[in-house]
Order: sequence, then C-alpha cells, then structure tokens
Amino acid sequence: MFRALFSRSEVRLFFTISVLFFICIHSIDAFLAPMLISEGMQPEVVGMIMGASGLATLFIRFPIGILSDVVKSRKIFIQFSLLLPMVTWPIAYLEPTAMTLYLAKAADGFTAATWVLYNILFIRYFDKKDAPAAVALLALAGPLGVFLGNCIGGALIHFFDKNIGYFVSSVSALLALILTFRIKEFHDAARAPTLKACINSAKRQLADSSVWFIGLLATIVILVPFATRDTLTPIYAQQLGAKAGILTLLSNIHLIFYALAIAMCSSVFYKRLGLVKTAVIGIILQVISSIGIPFTSNMYLIYFLQAMAGFSFGMAFAVFMSLSVVNTVEDEQSTRMGLFQTIYSVGMFVGPVAMGLMLQHINLSSGYLMIGALCVIAAFLTPMAARSVEQRQIKAAQKSLPKVSSAQEYANKNQPVNLTRSHLFNPIHPIHPRCRAG
Repeated sequence: MFRALFSRSEVRLFFTISVLFFICIHSIDAFLAPMLISEGMQPEVVGMIMGASGLATLFIRFPIGILSDVVKSRKIFIQFSLLLPMVTWPIAYLEPTAMTLYLAKAADGFTAATWVLYNILFIRYFDKKDAPAAVALLALAGPLGVFLGNCIGGALIHFFDKNIGYFVSSVSALLALILTFRIKEFHDAARAPTLKACINSAKRQLADSSVWFIGLLATIVILVPFATRDTLTPIYAQQLGAKAGILTLLSNIHLIFYALAIAMCSSVFYKRLGLVKTAVIGIILQVISSIGIPFTSNMYLIYFLQAMAGFSFGMAFAVFMSLSVVNTVEDEQSTRMGLFQTIYSVGMFVGPVAMGLMLQHINLSSGYLMIGALCVIAAFLTPMAARSVEQRQIKAAQKSLPKVSSAQEYANKNQPVNLTRSHLFNPIHPIHPRCRAG
C-alpha cells in the first residue's frame, strides 16, 4: 500500500490534497486562543470562536453525506468547502474582530465536515479488498498535515507578524483547490439512491439509541483535547512565559502520542485488553492528564502530561470509533458513521465554549477539574455503551434484517466473525484501519 503512494501519481496527488486539507483546518488552532487573550479579548468570546468550527461541523457533516450520495459527486462539495477559508481568513487578517474570526473558524468547520468524502473518493483508486488499507493510508495525512501546519504557523508567528498565521489556512486551501481539478472522480455503475431513500436510512439511524449512547461518550472524550490542548493549555503555557515555539511543541507532542496510541490499539491494546478495557484505561489517563496540568508550573511536567493526554485520547477515541459501526448493516455504515461524527462534533463546540466561560467567571483550574469529572462519568458508562452495541446484533437477528458487520468482518470481509460479549469485554482481533484513524 505504501508502494502505491510513491508509485502512482493519482494516489500521491490525493494524499497531497489531504495533507493540505489538514493544514488548512488546523494550522492556527495551537496559537489562536492565547493570541486573542493577549490582545484583550474576553475568554468567553475566545471560547465561542474556538468552538465555531465544531458547531459548523455539527450542522453540516450529516446532511452533506446524504446530499453527496444523492448527487453522486463528492468532488464538488470538497471544492466548495475549500473556497470558504480562502475568503474568510484574509478578511479576519484585514479586520480582526470577534465576528470575522468566528466566521473564519466556522469556515474551517464546514471544510472539516467534508473529510468523510475524501475517504470515499480515495478508496475508489484501489480494489475493494484493499479499501481498509487505503483508508489507513489516507489517515496518515491527518497527523502529517497538523504537524506541518503547526510548524509553519509557529515559524511565521515567531519571526513575522503574529496575525500572518491566518494566511496559512487560506494558502493551503487555495493549493488544495487547484489540485482538486486534477482528481478523477469514479462513479458507481449503480444508480444513485434517491433523496427519499437516503432520508429513510437516516431516520433508521436516528432511531438507534446505541449510536446516541456511543456518540455521547465520544463527545466527552473529544471534548477534552478541544477544551485543553486547543484552549486552556496554550493559555496557561503563555501565562508561564511560553512563546510560539513552545506552543507548537505542546501541540505536536499531543499529536505524536495520539498517533502512537492509535497505531497500538489494534496491534497491542485490542488484542491484550479488549475494547472496553482499552477505552476505560484511556479515559482514566485523560482524567490524570487533565487535572494535573493546572497544579504544576514545571514545563517539563506539562510536556509529559500533554503526551499522556494525546496518548489517552487516542486509546479512548479509537474504541468509540470502532463501536460506532460494528454490528451495522453494511449499506448503512456510512450513514451511521456520519451520524456518529455529527454527535461527537458537539464536544468540539461545547469544550472551548465551556472553558471560556469557566475561565471568564471562575478560574483556569476549574475548567480542568470539570473535564476530569466528565471523564470519570464516561469511564463508568463505557461498559454499558458496549453492551448497547451487543444488543444491535440481537435486535437485527430478531427482525431478520440483512447481515450485519462485526468488528472482525469490518476488517476482513472474507473472515466473518460475530461480535459477542466476550469480544467486547475481552481481547479481540484487529479492526478496520478507519477506526484506528480516529
């Protein structure tokens, strides 16, 4: 699969576009909150700005998946989404008000909502049997893009004007947009589903309580990095005297250990611990890393806690991504994943907003403590959520629905294995790389 990346021009092209996509939506995140606080903006306003991308994703991600299936063209949605940050970030540079910055972050969220379309387009370059590996390959664009975005943004802010970092998003979006015109979009021979059929499928997903349960816990888990890594921790580090270079390092430490945890989930944690224990341990480590930061001023210890935060987030979030689609009718996996992603987008919005309010009206430490308390609740509820996933298979069998996909089937269509209680609460085989991608 890696050989395909370096030997096939169309694969290299799409991977490059995906890296630019992540640079576009994340290049300013590590620096924006402390920058705005230092300029005198109220913390609650900063929280609203940082949460704007999550709010936009919340409303856009689910319907855009349905519409793209009906129109049967994903590229046009990707191209339109890239236009938004190209326009909004230069406006924010010229007129840096709360409203223009809010619109710019909302544009990032709209663009981020199209990521599922990138996956669908990319796997068309490969045989169906190679689709899982293709998704895993494309997932590498995430850590690489965020890393490059942090480094480029940090360098520009350090050596030039601090607001110049706004242009990283718009320039990367422009480059990605230009390259998209070289993408060859493959269409299925089958007729596109009607809007009515897609809406009926969406209704079935909305009525599934297990998706909402898993989504709620994923919301808490993803709330942690958006509330701490992107909001509280940069502000706290700046109070301790950190400059752009340190903020870049903090963000990249979280990113590196997050990627490491995801890589270890299927190869180590799932085999030895099982899904539930992996998630619970990850959430407990999130508690420790969250409540520990405000009680130390030692930057080396903060680096360590930031690494723990990234690693624990990778452990917990990968599990909920896995549970969201197992025991699901294959034709509805995309719709269910879209709904799941929509639900957890609430955390991307609520996290920064809540932390801004806590910082404004109480203090910085209270935000970290609230995060820790939410994680404790999530740890206790995780086994119940896994049991709700087990019930999907039982209900499907009772209703004689089409064959559902278990965790192992999701990874290997040729080796069907039913997802049982022992698979959930004990070690299982590796799962689909998309779940590892987070």
